[in-house]
Amino acid sequence: MATPLRQQSERPDLDQTMALAGPGASGPRGRPSWSGLLRLSLVAVPVKAFPACSSTAAVHFHQLHTNCGQRIQHQKRCPIHGAVEASDIERGYQYAPDQYVVIEPEELNKLRPAKDKALVLEHFVPSHQVDPLLFAGRSLYLVPDGLAARHPYGVVAEALQQGGQWALGRVVLSTQRQLVLVRPRGPLLVMDVLHYPAEIRAPTTWEAGLGASAAAAEEIRLTRTLMDANSGPLDWTRYRDVTAEELSALVEAKIAGKPLSAPAENSVAVPQLLEALQQSVAAAQASPKAGQGRSPKPRYRRRATG
Repeated sequence: MATPLRQQSERPDLDQTMALAGPGASGPRGRPSWSGLLRLSLVAVPVKAFPACSSTAAVHFHQLHTNCGQRIQHQKRCPIHGAVEASDIERGYQYAPDQYVVIEPEELNKLRPAKDKALVLEHFVPSHQVDPLLFAGRSLYLVPDGLAARHPYGVVAEALQQGGQWALGRVVLSTQRQLVLVRPRGPLLVMDVLHYPAEIRAPTTWEAGLGASAAAAEEIRLTRTLMDANSGPLDWTRYRDVTAEELSALVEAKIAGKPLSAPAENSVAVPQLLEALQQSVAAAQASPKAGQGRSPKPRYRRRATG
């Protein structure tokens, strides 16, 4: 049975909001996410931070009442007085059952030391010493704020670039004190928000379940050969998020009342590891792009045994 379409009163647009942006799309900077001073000892550079990433494809759905198709409303309510305005809401910390102490924004600001109003570069490390597990998934471009800031900004960026170093610091973003990493990306500085080290789970539990490796030399050789066959110059345009396109096709098919065919499932028998590696290497070497970006000389040779 087909799923019925839901409409808001007489609106024919299904009340759907879709924002589709092509990869690499550029637009106005908009408002900065943060602005302040980038500080290196006594050097202070006014900077602004703008999000480095945007969703290339976002489809937003609304919650609808199954029986009538009306949008579900989410209201902030007091259990005694009912719906309340945002201006009538304050922040409280629960210190006992049903007991709260109200915290004002000005009181939180007083807790922050003066250095938290700036991004202070505290420690410098080689880039290879930063574990990717620390990256929290939020990156911002730091740009100089004003003409006078361009020169000192460029000096800091060039010094980091030449030294092959990244800088650790702390800054307040959205009322939260964050550990961040500042790194050069060409002439531009990028600020990455990090997890605090204590937030990273120790891997020992998972490592203990792996046991000792029993990889055979031939399995390693074939695996490295397969990896080498799929190496070479990287074309980032091959990697794109098609989720919005798929969901758009689904929405359009449902509007038109047409069934959307599901992708065919391949039920292929999985061979044993050694056989799978041999077949994979043979297929990779027969591919038209095999050998691209590789040295004509074999990189891996079997050691002779006597």
